[in-house]
Amino acid sequence: MTQTTVPQTPFALISGSGSWGVDFPAGVGEPGISVVERGLAFDTPHGRIENFSVFRIAGSETVDGRERLVLNVFAHGWRPGVLDHGSFLQTFWVLREAGVRKIIAESTCGSLNRAVRPRDLVISADIIDFTQTRLTLLPDRFTYLCTGAQMFCPAIGEALKRAALALWPSNGRVYGRDDGLIMGITLGPRFETPAEARWLQRSDCDVVGQSAGPEVFLAREIGACYASSSYVVNWVDGIREQTWELDGIHEELKLPASRLVLQAMKRVTFDDACGCTTYRKPRPQQYHETAEGGTPR
Repeated sequence: MTQTTVPQTPFALISGSGSWGVDFPAGVGEPGISVVERGLAFDTPHGRIENFSVFRIAGSETVDGRERLVLNVFAHGWRPGVLDHGSFLQTFWVLREAGVRKIIAESTCGSLNRAVRPRDLVISADIIDFTQTRLTLLPDRFTYLCTGAQMFCPAIGEALKRAALALWPSNGRVYGRDDGLIMGITLGPRFETPAEARWLQRSDCDVVGQSAGPEVFLAREIGACYASSSYVVNWVDGIREQTWELDGIHEELKLPASRLVLQAMKRVTFDDACGCTTYRKPRPQQYHETAEGGTPR
């Protein structure tokens, strides 16, 4: 069904490949989680987007005396069988209209670091977006300067790490934000070549993914905190010899990956103590739009 009114909540969860195949969140078995609405779709200025739901978390800290509601979009907003990068704009238009301020995303990734193994969980400290996509969302986009410092929220990252340390299987290691791992972003959907893997390595990337780059920068644009949980399904081709275990690893880890983001969402506090909002600054009046549609630095 198409909704004309976007549900209002400061909390959002972007579900990705880490939980594919799970009846999320009802089938995860996490206590206190109940689905309010499913199958929501919205018409946005960037096109129609589907696969939204709303779920309730009982017993968590309330906001303005109300129970905690979470707006959830599946598969980063991609339609089944279609990798449409315009879905990032559509998704974040909805999140902005909902008043979202705290975002958790989950996904899978490939390892570029021989010490970071398949089945390890990575909560990234920083990001290099090699796509450099021009995903500008806000109509008043020239009102703000969105700096690149502290792209991943330390408070949400800590909530993810605490949940992961309690839940993650013992055959995988948990890398928190304090471990300093860097995620590289490529456009996808294809995987990287060995030459590309070596290039990414030389750029100090430890893992590579395809969705966190647009999402984290759009989160900064709408003034929201963002952190990502991503588990490793393979070494990128050329990093080391491997057997193809992607499907088996996904089957092993989709439920603990789903549970940890739900548990982390229970712990996320609704305040600005993390400091993320200080990196979205009002643009000085002398800045102006150039003839090419950009802005001087």
